[in-house]
Amino acid sequence: MFIYNENTQLFIKKVRLKARDIFAGMGLELKRSRLHYKGVMYPLSFVVNESDKVLGFYDPLIYQIGINKCFMTMNDEELLENVLKHEIAHFMVHVTCGISEQAHGVEFRNIFKRYAWNQDFSKSQINLAAYTKTSNQVTQKIQKLLELAKSDNEFEAKLAARKANDLIAKHNLEKVRLTNFTRNEIDMRELEDTYVKRVASFKRRNLLHDCLYDILKEFSVAPVFSSGRGGGYLEVIGAKENVEAAHYIYDYTTQAMNGLWLQAKKSSNLKGVRAKNTYFKSFTKSFLQELKKSQQQHISSRELVHLNGLTSAHRNRVYPRVSSQSSQSSSFDPKAWSLGNKAGKSFKIGKGINGKASTKLITY
Repeated sequence: MFIYNENTQLFIKKVRLKARDIFAGMGLELKRSRLHYKGVMYPLSFVVNESDKVLGFYDPLIYQIGINKCFMTMNDEELLENVLKHEIAHFMVHVTCGISEQAHGVEFRNIFKRYAWNQDFSKSQINLAAYTKTSNQVTQKIQKLLELAKSDNEFEAKLAARKANDLIAKHNLEKVRLTNFTRNEIDMRELEDTYVKRVASFKRRNLLHDCLYDILKEFSVAPVFSSGRGGGYLEVIGAKENVEAAHYIYDYTTQAMNGLWLQAKKSSNLKGVRAKNTYFKSFTKSFLQELKKSQQQHISSRELVHLNGLTSAHRNRVYPRVSSQSSQSSSFDPKAWSLGNKAGKSFKIGKGINGKASTKLITY
């Protein structure tokens, strides 16, 4: 997942400046989010990602470099620069050789040799113990303060929490828990973090993606299609718990809709893309109608406006200039419409969200 808040935005600015300096050392110029190379302006964006395994990545589909959130607390500028060089090398192989499936081959290694970069970082895996500082005084101090913030002594707890917040702000560190602390245990003065998760990737967007986009909108997240050359992603944006839930809902509903379609196709002798698309559209429409009826019984119109406002705020933090995204039009099959309508009315999303479970990215 990707994280957006005031601190990550500041960190991304820092990463972008560091990338600009690296490109300058290569004789290239990075202007805002574009790199000028051999008469072509290539887009290049940066995000902060949350991962236990990946320090950085380059996504050739949308020309994006991701840097792990750990660098916001690690306080190791040399390691950050070397990881950034590694991802920039992937970017350069992409724009010079047109290689979208990134590997650590000859072209990649030659970039490190050409610019005399640390060869250890031309590998797909590195030994972090050789580069990571053995102790991080800032992080350790914050952890100690947060331990004190759990004290039974109310005065001592408040003082420690305030000092921890001040230290986090001073060093532009991230607003997430350290060790096992919850957000309520310290006074978080800023807005909650915004998370982004890619629930699907595709080479070509289809009507099922549009249907799931419409469904996800009703679950306190902002779905967005992020497209590049040769494909794109369906992303969900919002608070962390809502994004995790939306990922589960996407997986569950996708499998259910495909399964129900196959049953209807077999039992009613439905054929072709027209019937399939009609079934999905009818299913989605009737399911959303039933869902909104249920919402009206539990959520007031005023509360709904407030929830939609929060969702929009999360989306605007990530994509401030996003345009409205509409569904594709398709031809109509009356028999498939009737069957899809019936299935959608009776469909219920099962329970099974597990925050610790990891689901594979679904591709089409």
